[in-house]
Amino acid sequence: MSDLVQVRLPRYHPAQQRIVREARRFNVVCAGRRTGKTKMGTRLLIEPALQGHPVAWFAPNYKYQEEVWREVATATRDVTRHSDKTAMRRELVTGGVIEFWTLDGQDAARGRKYRRAIIDEAAIARTLQEQWQQAVRPTLTDMIGDAWFLSTPKGQNYFHELAQRHKTQPDTWAFFQHPTSDNPYIDPAEIEDARRDLPELVFRQEYLAEFVTQEGTLLRPAWLKVGEPPQGLTLRMGVDLAISTKEGADYSAAVILGTDPQGNVFIVHAERTRASFHQVIEWIKALASRWGPSVIHVEQVQFQAAVIQELLRTTNLPVKGVRPDRDKVTRFLPLQARYEQGLVWHAPSLPPEFGSELLSFPLGEHDDMVDAAAYAFMEAPQRGAFFGLSI
Repeated sequence: MSDLVQVRLPRYHPAQQRIVREARRFNVVCAGRRTGKTKMGTRLLIEPALQGHPVAWFAPNYKYQEEVWREVATATRDVTRHSDKTAMRRELVTGGVIEFWTLDGQDAARGRKYRRAIIDEAAIARTLQEQWQQAVRPTLTDMIGDAWFLSTPKGQNYFHELAQRHKTQPDTWAFFQHPTSDNPYIDPAEIEDARRDLPELVFRQEYLAEFVTQEGTLLRPAWLKVGEPPQGLTLRMGVDLAISTKEGADYSAAVILGTDPQGNVFIVHAERTRASFHQVIEWIKALASRWGPSVIHVEQVQFQAAVIQELLRTTNLPVKGVRPDRDKVTRFLPLQARYEQGLVWHAPSLPPEFGSELLSFPLGEHDDMVDAAAYAFMEAPQRGAFFGLSI
């Protein structure tokens, strides 16, 4: 009877095979979502352990290491001599040892020595620099061990700094950009759907695995907050017009917002459409009937003036033409300040396109709803005005 035990390890797909083939001692893998980086990291972890070496997996916190622990436990079940989940340690019959550590504490792995260290989700580890320099790197000294930094990028932080080291230390450091499209098991149509649904900078970071910053844009993702608008708000409506039904043309956009006595701004509704002159008239009337705004600010230049005149002639709606005597960015700055102060809340029902426009403004392809929001916020009561104060 044979004593051989077969261990099933995750398979590398072609892009991962290239990464492993071209690896150096220290490897930074900048990976898009769903590239299979955790599967790749699991195999990279187990292989030297099967050869009798000690290895370690480092994660930002316990939540991120739980899934990998389960996968490693399943793969090595038949070759494990001892397992201690409390200590997050597995000893294999080959003499190899697999240990798991979090990077949210101090002195991770102090006193240990490893043949390989895997640092997962490195870009979101708050103490990555400190832990790498003072804890992880020293564990590789005795065995001249290697290290793998696996992560989706998140701005230009210490993970980004490590990704640049291959330029000055090409013999010991390697960098791999690993977009989601590298994974042959992900439907390309799904990636294209994400491209359409997400803000441009978010898509480039999460799917193309690019190091991007919010430099050049006015809002940060952390400033967008979701909350149910309270009852009793006095609503205002802003309209940015583009009379066209052609594919690729600008949209006509409308935004409904209200402000409470504390100065909080609630974006309660936003939408955009491509429509003809008469369709736009009916669209504005329908929105006004639904929301009952106290004022409707409509951009008043060229053909838009005809829309205003028609609405004033045929309805009793509180339409007010506004002349854009400032550029789009300047018009948006008062509302941008409220976002930065944490005073703006989005209704849960807002379309994702509204957030996409905000986060890519003024660099994005479309900014129609952003402009409409700026018009809606014009002349809105400011914080302090409710109490007879000037601000």
